[in-house]
Amino acid sequence: MQLVRQDPFAIFQDLNRWFDTSSPKMSEWMPRLDVMADDDKWIVRAEVPGVEADAIDITVEDGLLTIQGSRSFESETKEEAYTRKEIYEGSFSRSVRLPKGIDAEAITATHKNGVFEITVPKAAEVLPKRVPVSVD
Repeated sequence: MQLVRQDPFAIFQDLNRWFDTSSPKMSEWMPRLDVMADDDKWIVRAEVPGVEADAIDITVEDGLLTIQGSRSFESETKEEAYTRKEIYEGSFSRSVRLPKGIDAEAITATHKNGVFEITVPKAAEVLPKRVPVSVD
């Protein structure tokens, strides 16, 4: 069984973020992530519509996968012209702690339809090994 630390005040942060969506200035946002485990790899998907591939920086350091970037919409629309602004702009950073036994040199990333998919292969030494059984 794995213990998970719970933050009893996290709901208030979510509520504040929800109430702040009507604010005309939103400079911080966090893309949604999916993290999946397969037999031989981990897959991390980041939902970042409107972000070009060259505006993303993906790093792995000490077992921490970090996705950083920014999004802005270049236009001549003045801030005062908005009656409602809900699309987040600005920089973002998300980090995921990777388990031990990954092959950091073989990590790959792809970008399609606003979703970045990062494939983190498991190291050969942590993969299950099949032992042949001989019959006498």
